[in-house]
Amino acid sequence: MRTKSVFIELGTVLTGSVLFALSLAFFLTPCGIVTGGATGIAVTAHELLGLPVGLGILIVNAPLVLLNIKFEGVKGMTRTVIGIAATSVFTDLLAFFPPASAEPMLSAICGGAMMGAGAGIMLMRGYTTGGSDLAAYLIRHRVRRIPVGTLILMIDAVIILGAALLKWRFDGILYSVAATIAYSFSIDAVMNGMGRAKLSLIISDRYAEIGDAITQKISRGATVLRGIGWYTGVNKNVVMCVMKRSELFALQKLVKEIDPEAFMIITDAAEVIGSGFSKKELE
Repeated sequence: MRTKSVFIELGTVLTGSVLFALSLAFFLTPCGIVTGGATGIAVTAHELLGLPVGLGILIVNAPLVLLNIKFEGVKGMTRTVIGIAATSVFTDLLAFFPPASAEPMLSAICGGAMMGAGAGIMLMRGYTTGGSDLAAYLIRHRVRRIPVGTLILMIDAVIILGAALLKWRFDGILYSVAATIAYSFSIDAVMNGMGRAKLSLIISDRYAEIGDAITQKISRGATVLRGIGWYTGVNKNVVMCVMKRSELFALQKLVKEIDPEAFMIITDAAEVIGSGFSKKELE
């Protein structure tokens, strides 16, 4: 079982990071398309200074990782470090591939979609590529009123606009927006099954610790349901929470650390309407 798990982890990192790297080699870097985050800064530095993109990703992420260790600890940042290192290394190793297209809009859409697929595959096992995510979580520790998603969007917008100003090419903003939309759609398709969220029911005597951890570490709400074990007749508390597919690995890890004997039920939620999910209203 342990060997199988190691192969799954290796396969996830390799597949995700190679797709991420090829999106840059085939589409984004040749056309100078900036997607935001550390990658966007690295692509801009490559175009202006000739710095290898993978090395640029590593340089931008290094201080963000060190600062986040203060809040998450070394163990909490392990998968982030692995994800950043893998994408950085493969980005430079596979940079020799020739461009797949010289058409900027086509490159933006295809490159964004391929990068999103790679990032999504890694996120399914808790690996991240750093960049805006790390910066947003750092800011969130200071400014809790702004959602993480909004912070990431703001950071990416600043990077895209900054790149356009440095290169004095404002038509590139259109391609950056197209790449970012394709990236977001692709990563959501991989992570959330085209929008499906996950409903988790956790039965544990340490329900209070689990509920607190979900709120504090994953920034999701939790509801405690009162139940009775039918066979034993013992009162049981059930923690119910709904979250995105990308957060599921963090939940499973968190619950296992608090109570290895906890009983978990995880199922699809076809649609979730409310804070943090869809804002759709009934007509």
